[in-house]
Amino acid sequence: MDFSLLLHCALTLLIGAFIICALVVVVARLRWGWHPSALRLTALPILAVYAVFVIVVTLLPLPDKTTFTCGSPYFYPRFFVGWSVHFALQHNTSLVGAFLSKYTAQVLLNIALFIPLGAFLNWLFRLNFRAALLIGFACTLGIELTQLTGLWGYYDCAYRTFDAEDLLGNTCGAVLGWIAVEWTRRRVRGIKGLPNL
Repeated sequence: MDFSLLLHCALTLLIGAFIICALVVVVARLRWGWHPSALRLTALPILAVYAVFVIVVTLLPLPDKTTFTCGSPYFYPRFFVGWSVHFALQHNTSLVGAFLSKYTAQVLLNIALFIPLGAFLNWLFRLNFRAALLIGFACTLGIELTQLTGLWGYYDCAYRTFDAEDLLGNTCGAVLGWIAVEWTRRRVRGIKGLPNL
């Protein structure tokens, strides 16, 4: 998939996400009398851009179906947690080198990718900790299963690697995003103690 096709896919997804956001606002106003603040209304398109970014990063580019062949050693599923630490230590002679390796960077980037989701779930939708945890896990599970099943059967095999560490990292990221917003809210309002989880 070349860059222009990838850009076309991203723009199409973005337009679709904006339309869905607009429909959510209209239905919420008509059905439940929801009148969000201007700041929250501005956050919805940002949420749409974020969702498209996650899809592009995790699922695209799609391989050409006519030339794609199964059997690549790179797409085997990794159902165990800890492979990146093992690879980082195996390919580096020092702990500093292992920490600065691409394997550690992948784990940290997976965590960072879902921090905005947890923040949005707390700030925009006022969902509790358990909801953020479950939604973060469900979103990343959906992504990983899409990769494992070859886009739900479109390809004959996986076209990207299913990774249990991605499940853990993305879920932790959503939780950290939720905690960051909750901590900030409590600091600003002077609330002491822990939130109800």
